[in-house]
Amino acid sequence: MEKTENNYIFTKISNKLIEIMKKLLSVAIICSAVLMSCSNNETTKNTKSDEKSVKVEDSTVLKKGKSIAMGSAKTLGSKLKKAIKKGGPIAGISVCSSQATKLTDSLSQVYNVKIKRVSLKNRNENNLANKTEKNILESWQTKIDNGTPIKPKVLRTDNNEITFVAPIKVKHQCIVCHGTDDFVSPEVRLKLKEHYPNDKARNYNEGDLRGAWVITFPKDYFKK
Repeated sequence: MEKTENNYIFTKISNKLIEIMKKLLSVAIICSAVLMSCSNNETTKNTKSDEKSVKVEDSTVLKKGKSIAMGSAKTLGSKLKKAIKKGGPIAGISVCSSQATKLTDSLSQVYNVKIKRVSLKNRNENNLANKTEKNILESWQTKIDNGTPIKPKVLRTDNNEITFVAPIKVKHQCIVCHGTDDFVSPEVRLKLKEHYPNDKARNYNEGDLRGAWVITFPKDYFKK
């Protein structure tokens, strides 16, 4: 009799413990779900925060792009002026053909961006405009022909890469190598043909649209 009563008590306690464990397991599952939900919400908030931080105003890009373009133009121009002062336009052509691309690549490293100069009428084969740049240059030329001012542009891609594009116009000192035959001497034309057999960058007048600066910023550039 006593043994039967003990078995009854043991069974009752076991069932109670099983019931308590089931309740604890249910609570644990609910808590886990709540924690996962909070974690997902926090991740979403952080993602939105990161996306927001990547968004940069055009005015910021334009200001930085203009600064880099002006600095690059000044560096290239200074190198060219020194060569012309020392050896005339012929020396300038030699500097352009041998050093301009290398100097632009060096400036890209200095500014931590990708810098290039492009044109529809390129002299150097590396400076030929791609489809997007070609459309911009043609659009600018149409505006110039219609008497409408042109301005730098900001281009954006889906992966947050930002590109600054600014016009390059022909200055008076450029005419000696890029102008019409009235300004370009036979000696200079001969030297140009020697260095640039497929040269298209001729017959410009002062103030003409020569091409564009294209400055591409790494996607995390403006997070710094």
